[in-house]
Amino acid sequence: HHHRGPHLRLATDAAAKMSGLDTVFYVALWYGLNIGYNIYNKDTSNQFPFPWIIGCISLGAGLLYMLPVWLLGVRKIPKLTSGDVAKIATIAALHTIGHFGAVLSMSFGAATFTHVVKAAEPVFSTILNGLINKSWAPMQVNLTLIPVVAGVAWSCMTGFSIEMNVNAFIGAMVSNLAFSLRSIYMKNALKDKTACAAKNLDSANVYAVYTIFAFILSIPLAYYFEGEKLASEWPTITSKISELEIVKLNIITGLFFYLYNESASLALGNLDGVAHAVCNTVKRVVIMIAMVVSGIDPAMSTQKMTGAAVAIGGTLLYAVVKSNVANAEKAKTA
Repeated sequence: HHHRGPHLRLATDAAAKMSGLDTVFYVALWYGLNIGYNIYNKDTSNQFPFPWIIGCISLGAGLLYMLPVWLLGVRKIPKLTSGDVAKIATIAALHTIGHFGAVLSMSFGAATFTHVVKAAEPVFSTILNGLINKSWAPMQVNLTLIPVVAGVAWSCMTGFSIEMNVNAFIGAMVSNLAFSLRSIYMKNALKDKTACAAKNLDSANVYAVYTIFAFILSIPLAYYFEGEKLASEWPTITSKISELEIVKLNIITGLFFYLYNESASLALGNLDGVAHAVCNTVKRVVIMIAMVVSGIDPAMSTQKMTGAAVAIGGTLLYAVVKSNVANAEKAKTA
């Protein structure tokens, strides 16, 4: 009995390292695909200014990827009970609210303002996770969220000026709330590993199913908000850009959207809700840097750089403090 100890520990350490690499890979993929989505989404929105319809198609485009993957047996088709359907429908509703909250927020005000408000997502996740799962992180972990949120907010602003816009603020806040809840509920839905395995439910499949639900939910929304507008402006738009081009832009945007969110879901499979929210917040700064390095965006101002540095430093601090606290807890229970 005594001899087995160290080997087991080594095995779990190796597994932890592997899942660590896994997570890094998923997060990198998520960020990379997110850049693709941002570029195409901007391009699509400029040439086809219908945020609700683009949002709706973005949710539906995933089917072009998922159906073949399921039908060819690359992935097992999920088997859902009515309880699962209700759970996933809730996640889908939150996802839809989160997505359109941000889209609307950007359409009311400057996109930078939306990003500043959305930077606070980890704070929402921490509070909601505490309230729902009754698990509160120690204070020193929560305090490291301050540089993360402040750094991202600072890098999204110019000087101290920011166009405060009440509607944009409400949209972004609702989006924060919805996305934080979505991650927490999704984590909880995947908690029972054996039951989930029997139903072929992993984070990628849960994401696939709730995206289909969210797509169905968004069709009436898009029709209600932009159906008539599209019908009346269609001739004007197609005089500037071909129908094929509109379809192509929307589908590429949608596939990037689907795949970046699938990568984010795979990352969430390995992270808890708050860590996931931290990744999502720092993502804004990482993308900002990547856009400059790749030459797509002009050079960054000093303010953007300082904000980015603080946010990335804060994230590393968050990771270190969190893992130290976790190791201390393990040492206590060991």
